[in-house]
Amino acid sequence: SELKKGEKVTVREEETLNSMKALWLKDRSEVSAEEYDDFYKHVSHDFHPPEKVIHYRAEGTSEFAALMFVPSVAPVNMLYRDFKYGPMLYVKRVRIMDHCEDLIPQYLRFVRGVVDSSDLPLNVSREILQNNRQVEIIKNSLTKKILDTFEEMKESSYDDYLKVYGQFGRVLKEGVHFDFSRREAIADLLLFASTRSEEGKLRTLREYVDDMKEGQEEIYYIVGSSLSDAANSPYLEAFKQKGFEVIYMTDDIDDFIFNGFEYKGKKMHSITRGDISLDKDKTVQMEETKKRYARLIDLIKETLSEEVKDVRLSGRLTDTVCCLVADEGDLDPAMERLLKAMGQDLPPMKRILELNPSHPLFSAMNTIFEKGEAGMELKDYIRLLYDQALVLEGSKPKDPAAFSRAIAKLMVESAEKK
Repeated sequence: SELKKGEKVTVREEETLNSMKALWLKDRSEVSAEEYDDFYKHVSHDFHPPEKVIHYRAEGTSEFAALMFVPSVAPVNMLYRDFKYGPMLYVKRVRIMDHCEDLIPQYLRFVRGVVDSSDLPLNVSREILQNNRQVEIIKNSLTKKILDTFEEMKESSYDDYLKVYGQFGRVLKEGVHFDFSRREAIADLLLFASTRSEEGKLRTLREYVDDMKEGQEEIYYIVGSSLSDAANSPYLEAFKQKGFEVIYMTDDIDDFIFNGFEYKGKKMHSITRGDISLDKDKTVQMEETKKRYARLIDLIKETLSEEVKDVRLSGRLTDTVCCLVADEGDLDPAMERLLKAMGQDLPPMKRILELNPSHPLFSAMNTIFEKGEAGMELKDYIRLLYDQALVLEGSKPKDPAAFSRAIAKLMVESAEKK
């Protein structure tokens, strides 16, 4: 019958597990690659072979055997809150639980396997696990071993590590925020595209710091919804001109993880946040420009008082006429959009409108202003500037129809002049 067939399958699977259940107690030299693959498939229910096997035995203050696997393909539910993680826990070959979350940090939740302890009591409960020194020793050992394995792969098997990072890099980044004692070691494992990376290749934070320009005090990054979105951002203009490298951050958690993070004594700074001045020699010149355009800037502030927190001249633009930036301490626009998409109720956050004083449009607007001409038309230009800045940061104009009409009107006027 169908029931009996099902029973036979169950029995065969249990027999298979029983025949392999002490695999982790053998020496590595005694276990074949095929045995590792078969065992991994049974403990993980993943039909892809593992990318890396970590098999070792610890002796000393705590005695345990560990057989851990780094998958080659990320589980589809890895980012869900109810994802079950942690190795299977055995005590003296007796199976205690399938997922022991106390044995591994959450940012390594993709690693699967088995831990067999000789020191834990057989009647161990979850409450005992949470307050047990032996558990903490095992967790520290496993975490160090896994991170050391990743570092070794990065140095000696870069292509293999690149595959692992492509699958699990987003999750690994969480450790920078949540594991303070290991945050720099974890940061060393991270890979990024940047304004200096070659196509198809990634760079490390260590390489970034080693190649920093003389006088550069911060590590610059930009958050984007995609690599092309970040790479084509006008916020990069002055950085490219000065030769300052900017890292492209494209994961949804990046700004949350790296905002204010320090690596090798260098603070990470989003180029869409705060006031940035890359050319200290132009400070006096900028002050003079600010005085020359002071009255026009005041008019722009007055016109956009409901929309922006402040209006100032920009030190980050060379070709684009304007952009919106978050104030120091405020949320990056990309992070704000992410939190709102997740249902977070956030108070309205006003941006700072930055203007490029070297752009001919700004000079033309100032000429109109000084002549006292076209009062309403000048205010329309100001609102059009603000809408352009919204589009550049990835938002949409408050009134898209009005924005479209204004663009069409300018196109018609330009065509008629010809």
